[in-house]
Amino acid sequence: MPWRNPQSIPLTRIDIVSQIPSESSIYAIYDGEICLLVGEAWNLKARLLELMNVLQDIGEFRVVYERCPEEERAERKEKVAGVLLRTPPPTKLQARELPGISFWNSPPH
Repeated sequence: MPWRNPQSIPLTRIDIVSQIPSESSIYAIYDGEICLLVGEAWNLKARLLELMNVLQDIGEFRVVYERCPEEERAERKEKVAGVLLRTPPPTKLQARELPGISFWNSPPH
């Protein structure tokens, strides 16, 4: 596992508000055992609440995260994404206005 001291919770508004820190972190969103995306945020709580607006009513997800100093965040995100996301994200998703997020692209084989 690529994480350093990870925390895992269900991705629900109540869990985000009550358990997620408002700190610099990297994170991954999972659907069961499949990692859907890996991201980074200077304020993890705010970013996850923002994502809830997009992900609500789609399914039951969980988030795994680790606190990470701002100066290490981008490098840590790339390292974790390289392990968790077996297929690199398509260029069209990288160009969207979703800074700090890498998407998983195709089903595992």
